[in-house]
Amino acid sequence: MKHIITIVIALAAILTCHAAKPTAVSTQSSFMKHFAWGIDVGSSIDLSGNDLSSIDISAYFGYKNAILRTLGIGVDLRNSLGNSHTMIPVYAMLRTNFSSSVTLCFADIRSGYSFNTLNTTDKANGLFLSAGIGFNLYTSASVKSHIILSYSFNELKPDDSLGFPRFTHSLSAMSVKIGVNF
Repeated sequence: MKHIITIVIALAAILTCHAAKPTAVSTQSSFMKHFAWGIDVGSSIDLSGNDLSSIDISAYFGYKNAILRTLGIGVDLRNSLGNSHTMIPVYAMLRTNFSSSVTLCFADIRSGYSFNTLNTTDKANGLFLSAGIGFNLYTSASVKSHIILSYSFNELKPDDSLGFPRFTHSLSAMSVKIGVNF
């Protein structure tokens, strides 16, 4: 009986010490808990035959919570390979896995307007749309890294400054990007 009482007292002491252990107090403000920002770097392959495959850099910021990885705005810088054409889409974005639990995949949806400099006197600005699927590489409480496979559409208006239409099709591209968000 003495042994049982000693074990019960020892367990009570251990549980009391464990319960009295100070917990970490979050020093982040409410704003910073829900502020998200990130950077993606990658490449896009032109599927429309316009010779506009590119190296891409994206930067974005917005709101995050348990379900939304990012709901915000962003800008891409897309420099074409082999020529000096540049596209700068400015967009609203939604990045989510539609669940509050940790998952491997998430959706990446972007919609906005692209400012296109195509080495002509007329700018071929137009609609920008992108939809993709992302895969989490590393996830912690403050940093998430990922790879995204996506399809993007850039509206290009026919350019007649050369006497013939230069771009007869809008740009369709497949992209691969690797990035981090905080």
